[in-house]
Amino acid sequence: MNMVEWWTRSELMPGEHDGCAASRMWRSACYALEVPDAQQLWDRIAKESPPDSLWHSLRNCVAYQNLLIKGVGDVTQPGPFKMALVLRHTPTDVAVELMAEMLKENPEAVDLTNYVVTLLTDDVSSCGGCLARAEIESSSSGSDSTSSEDSEPAVPQRDLQIFGDLELAVLSASREEYDAHAKLVRAEYSKLTQKNYILNQLIQVPKLYQSPELECFEALARENIDREILTLREHLLTGQHD
Repeated sequence: MNMVEWWTRSELMPGEHDGCAASRMWRSACYALEVPDAQQLWDRIAKESPPDSLWHSLRNCVAYQNLLIKGVGDVTQPGPFKMALVLRHTPTDVAVELMAEMLKENPEAVDLTNYVVTLLTDDVSSCGGCLARAEIESSSSGSDSTSSEDSEPAVPQRDLQIFGDLELAVLSASREEYDAHAKLVRAEYSKLTQKNYILNQLIQVPKLYQSPELECFEALARENIDREILTLREHLLTGQHD
């Protein structure tokens, strides 16, 4: 498989749309965590999730899953990892309620629940967290960050890196796909001022993708970022809008 083509390749069953594929992913995750009423919980997700969201859309969710299947090595907890992918594309308040309900139904799954919550909230795995990653690596490079008193992390560093890289993977779509996606995202976030865009910060990060599996996305992602920054600057100077 050509990893760079991940965004345009769909792993849907015949006749299946993105919502059904995401639902299948959710049921698989719930089975791994022994969560009852998976369908009822999914119905809430589908009802509460904004249908017109571009950045955290069901299509993105399924695309990340496809990428995970096709090119990324195993994570330590595949089921909870899939659950975090779905909840990443779910309104925050709904995700918090669902996690609380699942923990109440299955208190013994506290470690797995912590794994999901950490993926969703840790700076290293968040989209903007690539800046934090660079700072963490810089500050820890000259010191010993381990000790016998250190507790076991809820999520291994590699899993956090993969989750964060998946969040940034859209930056490496083909030029045509990226430009079409970026135009829709700009429309969705049209109320933001130019200075609120994170792209200028991204180009300052020495390395966007931390996992070896997604390193191949680096050059194309930077090309897309540079091109969009030029587009945004042109819009700023001319007052043009998409």
